[in-house]
Amino acid sequence: MHAWGRAFFSVLLLVAFPFVVIAVGAGGVYAGLQVGHRAGGYIMLGGIGVMLALGFGLVSALRAKFPATEGPRLTREEQPGLWRVVDDLARQVSTRPPDEIVLVGEINAAVYEDSRLLGLRAGRRTLLIGLPLLAAMNVTELRAILAHELGHYSGGHTRLLAVTYRGTRTLEHTVGRLDSGLAKTLLDGYSRLYLLIAQSANRRQELQADEYMVAAAGKQVAANALRKVATLSPLWNAYFDRYVSLGAVTKRTPEVLLGFRAFLKDPAQREWVAQTADEILANEPSSRFNSHPSTSRRIAAIAALPDVRPNIDRRPAWSLLDSPREDITHAELEVLIRDLGPRAPWDEIVRLAGLRSVHKGAEMLAEAGKESGLAPGGTIGEVIQVLRHGDIERLAAPMRNESLAPEVIAEASAKIVTELLGDAIVSALADAGHARHELNWGGGWELKLYDQPFDIEALVKPAVEDPRAVGELVHHLQRLRVPAAFVRPPGQEPEEEPEPPETRLLGILSALQEGRKLVDLLVCTTELILVPMSRWVLVRRGFAGLIGAAGMVDRKRLKGLDPKTVDAYRRIPLSTVTGGGFTQRRLTEYLVLSLPDGELRLTLSNHVSDFGDARARLEDFLERRSDG
Repeated sequence: MHAWGRAFFSVLLLVAFPFVVIAVGAGGVYAGLQVGHRAGGYIMLGGIGVMLALGFGLVSALRAKFPATEGPRLTREEQPGLWRVVDDLARQVSTRPPDEIVLVGEINAAVYEDSRLLGLRAGRRTLLIGLPLLAAMNVTELRAILAHELGHYSGGHTRLLAVTYRGTRTLEHTVGRLDSGLAKTLLDGYSRLYLLIAQSANRRQELQADEYMVAAAGKQVAANALRKVATLSPLWNAYFDRYVSLGAVTKRTPEVLLGFRAFLKDPAQREWVAQTADEILANEPSSRFNSHPSTSRRIAAIAALPDVRPNIDRRPAWSLLDSPREDITHAELEVLIRDLGPRAPWDEIVRLAGLRSVHKGAEMLAEAGKESGLAPGGTIGEVIQVLRHGDIERLAAPMRNESLAPEVIAEASAKIVTELLGDAIVSALADAGHARHELNWGGGWELKLYDQPFDIEALVKPAVEDPRAVGELVHHLQRLRVPAAFVRPPGQEPEEEPEPPETRLLGILSALQEGRKLVDLLVCTTELILVPMSRWVLVRRGFAGLIGAAGMVDRKRLKGLDPKTVDAYRRIPLSTVTGGGFTQRRLTEYLVLSLPDGELRLTLSNHVSDFGDARARLEDFLERRSDG
């Protein structure tokens, strides 16, 4: 079926949806009249209730607006260069340009329109550009990506295709209001039929948008851009884990995008992409319900298109910004990281992180020597004597996992002592100004001694594994002028004040009873919060339960229970809870909490609902508190 036919059929299904809603209500009334008596009345009431619930859901979905996107807005006045590119691409694809451009923290670009009447009435357009793309792509590749996104709204795409996006959200929003029952089953099937046809049209739309990408940048650039987007996520995650995390360790704010571009250009990352790109593309999920074709299929379709010869601009994509360094710096703090401390270059961050790491290892070695009694002073010289006697298992015992199997204790002990003694030696050399850690985008950092690569493990490991090699280690340490009396006692660096824990909502137990009062119990990361609950909620929940939408009533009510602003009549810090648990007496179950001012007993009635696994989280906390 051609994209026109798919889109037209999906619109027919969408237009028919209100009639399906009415049919559900009419069917319930008719069935109720046929059955008669009290049962028939319940059937009529249920049918009408389903119709009303779906009707409200349909209306709210049609009126729904796109949520405001968080991120810096790039105005025409502030970023004329970027807007010129976007305006030029909009003319090429025969569509009006977006009304705003927003930078986001995702590896993605997108265009959406806050339209009305199922997309038939135009609305405000927004172009989203992911900050990682500005670092990972050159100007021509970014032009290709933006041409694709703007192509979704071009004259080559009919309004019918745009309707499928709105229709998908409408059905998901409406059917999602039901929790269970026959109505949900029937409408789930209707929704899946719609999605099957609509997503087929959407996939065709993606391929059509790719044609605009090729027209703007050529086949090779378009294919390269698609491959980059497909492989960037694991690289971005690895970069954050290995490097950006060092900012928190050193209390320095790194230049995230500048570092990411350098990280991507390193031979190690290039080799990884060359080896795994095909595997990543081959393992992309594929389903008839996906809105996008696989990257492999898109690249194959691009190969069949007529080619153009673009003017290749290999500058980083951020070159389109008016003042890239300042603009990127501000944007990073809004959508990628928080302000961790003074801005610092990557060389300084890595040097400080490496120094902090070896200092910590040296402190741990001194602590192990003291606790084991084998090296009471914790000095390098004392540890060397332990190596001579081959007693590394006792030395490592305070730092070793007690649950290790006997057969791996020797190996684990050797590994611990090798690492910690190596840290102590490097710490001594660094304090003397002879050793330092240098940035290496291929593997975190590289240790240098007198400006030459230094393998500290190769120096220490033989002596740890064989007492006969200790003499050679001592000889090298004397040659490097590492003092035998060097020690870094635990706690030498001042402990930083921990940040106060953030109060986050973990779950809610709704409709507990405290005496004659109904309460919601908010289970948070730092406290328990009791909030008064009206009995009218039970009435509304009971009526909604007739149509399988009881959960909808609670979700809507509980959505407004913010731990920071809720009107609570009692807050219980978790630090004050000394014990408790869920107990049962005869046919009644209770939640009992032991507090400094006495015992709090809450009754669990048949009306209790659990949102977010609140009970399991609370049971886990109370169990750990009892064990402690």
